[in-house]
Amino acid sequence: MTALSDLTSRDAVLQAIAECDAIGRDEFLKKYGYKRSRVYLLQINGNVYDSKAIVGVAHGKQHGQPLKSRDFSGGVATVIPALSRLGFESYKAEHPAVDLVSSSVYFRKDLRERYGGQLQKGIWTPKEFPVIFIFSGKSGEIYGYQDGWTEDGIFRYTGEGRFGDMEFTSGNASIRDHREQGKDILLFEDLGKGKGVRYAGLFECASWENVTGTDKAGDSRELIVFSLVPTTSEGLSEHQAKTSSLGFDKALSIEELRDAAYQAADKQNQKVSWKTAKRVWRERSDKVKNYVLARADGVCEGCELPAPFKKKDGTPYLEPHHTTRIADDGPDHPMYVAAVCPNCHRRIHSGEDGEQFNKSIKDKLVGLEKSQPTAR
Repeated sequence: MTALSDLTSRDAVLQAIAECDAIGRDEFLKKYGYKRSRVYLLQINGNVYDSKAIVGVAHGKQHGQPLKSRDFSGGVATVIPALSRLGFESYKAEHPAVDLVSSSVYFRKDLRERYGGQLQKGIWTPKEFPVIFIFSGKSGEIYGYQDGWTEDGIFRYTGEGRFGDMEFTSGNASIRDHREQGKDILLFEDLGKGKGVRYAGLFECASWENVTGTDKAGDSRELIVFSLVPTTSEGLSEHQAKTSSLGFDKALSIEELRDAAYQAADKQNQKVSWKTAKRVWRERSDKVKNYVLARADGVCEGCELPAPFKKKDGTPYLEPHHTTRIADDGPDHPMYVAAVCPNCHRRIHSGEDGEQFNKSIKDKLVGLEKSQPTAR
């Protein structure tokens, strides 16, 4: 791989930007063999540019031969420092759940251009972002899909696979295992051909079950139907976010709470009927949160200061934070859930050093969990 330390000319970068402006972004990328940058971007006068392509072409402007995409790695360790060294402002794209607005309408081609994904599929797994996009619409009914809302606020989503019994491969496995993979689920409802998709928000897979259905030819087959629950996050805007004021059962020992949390984490991918999915999901989530709050013992696991105030029941106010996903609801492994004060929670999601701070908390939780006693 080529190092970028010999890119020392700011004027060379400006020349690359000027060429991109002159021939257009798509033609510029095609000419030099680059793909669009989705995560790390260069911003000049309100315009956005593909950071890796600009740096590779700028290297050629200075030294006579443009770098090819395969000649160097992109991102925070290489391209961003090179641009910063020359006085250019670059930034990391937000998590899609932060960028997208609930109930707003988007078009799939624009979503794919912005985030990546498999355009013709109903379940997308973009490489650059820790998300799973799922699309639901009436067009799936001819394949026996049974999507829709239940009275208690669960969205029943049929997995992928147009013929034969559905299996836990590809997108279906991604939905089931999204917590273990550290990915968030974003749901879109199709409005019909040419009308786009409406973003329904951030969801958690509460459970899954097998039901009997039919394919396009009317042949009987086994479908996988997921029970998805809308969730919240402190990483979203203030009007979308909702904090938790959960308390823990003081009658149980820390060892008993820990064992209950680990048992809940072990069962999070089990098969459960949609009729009880939300209750079971909430119970498992509460067991993890109960233990995490007890483990913290009134002290923020971020800044290590006492909780800022007490709730009406006299217990310290701390908020559960999932260190591997943006969603703060739902069960997870206790090693990846922290109890933090509101200030640290906002710092993680909105602070300049949020990523580094979150990583320090993740590292801390590993040590905490290894040192905890067990009732088993």
